[in-house]
Amino acid sequence: MRVRAFPSNPGPSGWQAILPPRTPMAALDGDKACDVLIIGAGFAGLSAAQALHDKAPGLAVIVLEAGRIGDGPAGRNSGFMIDLPHDLASDDYGGGSAFDGPDVAGNRAAIDFAAQMQARYEMPAEALRKSGKVNGAASAKGHAHNLSYTGQLDAVGQSYELLDATQMRAMTGTDFYRSGLFTPGTAVIQPALYIQALGDGLAREGVTIFENSAVLELQPGPDWVARTKGGRVMAGKVVLAVNGHAQSFGQFERQLMQV
Repeated sequence: MRVRAFPSNPGPSGWQAILPPRTPMAALDGDKACDVLIIGAGFAGLSAAQALHDKAPGLAVIVLEAGRIGDGPAGRNSGFMIDLPHDLASDDYGGGSAFDGPDVAGNRAAIDFAAQMQARYEMPAEALRKSGKVNGAASAKGHAHNLSYTGQLDAVGQSYELLDATQMRAMTGTDFYRSGLFTPGTAVIQPALYIQALGDGLAREGVTIFENSAVLELQPGPDWVARTKGGRVMAGKVVLAVNGHAQSFGQFERQLMQV
């Protein structure tokens, strides 16, 4: 099956642009074979490669990235890993979320995983910092949302600190904010730095990664065959880690909403 669409590059990634120049990994050239092929070298693809590498060290894993690591969505997000759910459009900010549910556990597991990768691959401190998050309120409505949110946090024993206007002024240097709600679980991430360092670390440990190797065609069978401009990869299993582009590979037709 021919792939119908490919990732577009809307221009320089800001997170990428502030990093030192990086030499890209080689593009696929010729035919290769592996046990597992991962398509997409973003957070999902490289985390899957990490999990496979650790659980089955002898497994041959190849990752194909259409562009350069850090140039895609993984290197263009807002830079926050937030543990507690919230809904900015709701009447109570929390949106009635259950803070002791699977979402929080999954979010915190992801933050812990990223911290482990930072330590394992000796990433710079700016790659990930567990800083916590302050939700600043500049209006009476925002302040009421903060108070409502503390009630939801109290109900399930989550930690927080409610900051008054004086504390917010000391923190920000402005009188703009009426209150702030600090929750400690959020991490700040330099996403392009983190994802590049994760890819480099995996490559040093034996995972084969090809950049600038967009998959043009993917054929199923006893052995999957992925064709790029430079060659082919034959694999027993395929992990499709391309987010909204899954439909371009014929998956989840009419089932995805891309934002």
